[in-house]
Amino acid sequence: MSDPLPHGPYQPAPGGPPPNRSRLLPHLLLGLVFVIAVVAVAALVTFRVLRDQEDPGTGGPTVLSRPVRFLAVEKSEPGPCKPGLLSDPSSAECLQVGSGMTIGRVADIRVRPPDAARGRTSHVVAISLIRQDAQTFATMTTKAAQAQPPANRIAIVAEGRVLSAPAVTSPITGGEIEITGSASQFTKEYTEGLVRRITGR
Repeated sequence: MSDPLPHGPYQPAPGGPPPNRSRLLPHLLLGLVFVIAVVAVAALVTFRVLRDQEDPGTGGPTVLSRPVRFLAVEKSEPGPCKPGLLSDPSSAECLQVGSGMTIGRVADIRVRPPDAARGRTSHVVAISLIRQDAQTFATMTTKAAQAQPPANRIAIVAEGRVLSAPAVTSPITGGEIEITGSASQFTKEYTEGLVRRITGR
């Protein structure tokens, strides 16, 4: 009968040669590189997830996937709307619109909450125009402010629908626009969804 193994099947005998550290070092370095790569990929995935879940109203320069049009109102009449006329959801009127401008890129777009101090009871989509569009919009609003109703109104149209058609009382020269409506329509969910559809993000 053979003697039992005193050191177990995986233990070298006392006094045996020490482990070869030069052979272990490449394996350790390879393992370290693998761990770093896994951590980097995990961080990238987390960053992408956070960006996907980000509030669409955080703003910033944006190319719009669905351009927004600002069109001069020429006539208005009670509904139901005839072909060629656009329905204004805030007034239940039918609008005949003329020429205007189309914006496909903005300096900033974001959702802003109600502001009681400013008398704003609904959420709004706030848009900052780029310089060239701001100049065109200033010319357009100057003309509207001098016109008689309903030609003093500008219809804001996106996706073929009127979002709002406010009356212009004075020229808007700063390029800062707020798209708003009734508190029942312009909720947080509605305005955030609108920004998502317009910006495509």
